[in-house]
Amino acid sequence: MVATLGGAWLATHYKKKSPILVLLCIPPIIGCSVLMAVEHTKRNRGVLLLGYYLISFYPGISPLIYSWSSQNTAGDTKRKVTTGLLFVGQSAGNIVGPLLYKATEAPRYARGLTSNLVLFIAIIILVLIGVAWIHVLNRKHAAKRVELGKSAVIVDLSMEHSKEMREKHEAVNQGEGLVGEKGFDDDTDLNNEDFIYVY
Repeated sequence: MVATLGGAWLATHYKKKSPILVLLCIPPIIGCSVLMAVEHTKRNRGVLLLGYYLISFYPGISPLIYSWSSQNTAGDTKRKVTTGLLFVGQSAGNIVGPLLYKATEAPRYARGLTSNLVLFIAIIILVLIGVAWIHVLNRKHAAKRVELGKSAVIVDLSMEHSKEMREKHEAVNQGEGLVGEKGFDDDTDLNNEDFIYVY
């Protein structure tokens, strides 16, 4: 609960989701490593408990992945399909995950912890690939806007607070930027040059 609320607050405060996703993966990586590396004895109970608690940061990851995905997807049908695929993938993981932990492997549960460790690292890699791809797509959209005689720069207001939105709208009205005319049209994000992908 704390990780979920903390992650949401950080993403809203810094107006970026990808760095917070990476940040939320680090404690579980450390936690898995601790549980795999530290000897399971009474003397090490405190350290092992700390490792377990660090793994408990993972619930903060899912809501950010869902919101980041929906924020970077335009078109009603496409957004629903994308969210559905994420939900199916998460559900499959929730079914397979517990099967990786067998009582015969106690107390180390090497197979389950190794799988978790690999998946948390994979999330970081996929987020970094996603950020690079978003950068490419934003550049393509900016070039398309210029080609159509529009401003290359569009002010993204999707993660702004109401007061900040008003200030940015005022700046836009004074000619300091441009809010995309078709930014929220029901068209796929790839076809809408006014759509801005967010990090």
